[in-house]
Amino acid sequence: MNPRAFTDPFHGGCGRFQFSMNHLEKALLFRSPEDYVFGVNSIAIGSHVYDVSVLSYALMDTHFHLLVKGSYDRCEAFCRWFIRRLRRMLSQRYGVIGLLDEDAFDVSAILDDEMFRNEVAYIVRNPYKARMASPLSYSWSSADVYFNPQRDLIQGTPLSAMKQEMIKAVFHTHDRLPPEWEHVNGRILNRCFVDYAAVEQLFGSSVTYFDRIRKYDLESVVQMNHGLAESIRFTDQEMQEKILSLCQNEYHVASHNQLDAKTLLILARALARRFSCPKTQIGRLLGLSGDVLDRLL
Repeated sequence: MNPRAFTDPFHGGCGRFQFSMNHLEKALLFRSPEDYVFGVNSIAIGSHVYDVSVLSYALMDTHFHLLVKGSYDRCEAFCRWFIRRLRRMLSQRYGVIGLLDEDAFDVSAILDDEMFRNEVAYIVRNPYKARMASPLSYSWSSADVYFNPQRDLIQGTPLSAMKQEMIKAVFHTHDRLPPEWEHVNGRILNRCFVDYAAVEQLFGSSVTYFDRIRKYDLESVVQMNHGLAESIRFTDQEMQEKILSLCQNEYHVASHNQLDAKTLLILARALARRFSCPKTQIGRLLGLSGDVLDRLL
């Protein structure tokens, strides 16, 4: 639900909320490992500044998911702050302005523990749904801290070993961060700021947790709660590989840039029919206008 239409069912008390940013249609939110590290660190910093608990998160190339606990006012302020930081990053690193709107996210309240378990599983499944990676191998989510016996074996550098000026430079913040937090190559470790104990307690066992992740009907259950209709999709990189393969094997050219206008439209229709590629992604990858695709598809 759009935040302007959302009514807090906890009436200002402590609650659990899922914030999902709307998919960007014509650009990428995270474009490099450095961008993702900035995103992870921003979640950690924001949770400390706004005094909210991060229960689960996933950063995808065109959107994000955050599951947090606290009063709604603090949780919403944290989400808006996070979006502002991402907007500033895109402006400073890529000269991209006006891409993110602070209202461009949906929020839903987690009303019971069953819904909570579904939400956590839904979030950590996101990389798999997008066919990017398995939940356990994806680097930019909270999945690595749940029921993981290796969680505490990673040797990080404590922030207490860094001077404040270095913390400002590395983490892009003037806020004083918990000295016991640790980082590896400039990324704050999930175990420092994700409340994995609360998640593990509600799942009860690793068997229950992994079984929930494996459920094939999980997407429809969560979408019903959200009122959403997301579908599995290919990333831009995966679609670019498919486009290259089609061009070389079926159209006998090196890239889509060598296709004539008619064949380019045939390729666009093939992407939509074979891979359920959305029009916005086809337009972004092939350089076709929305008007052309509306008439074609």
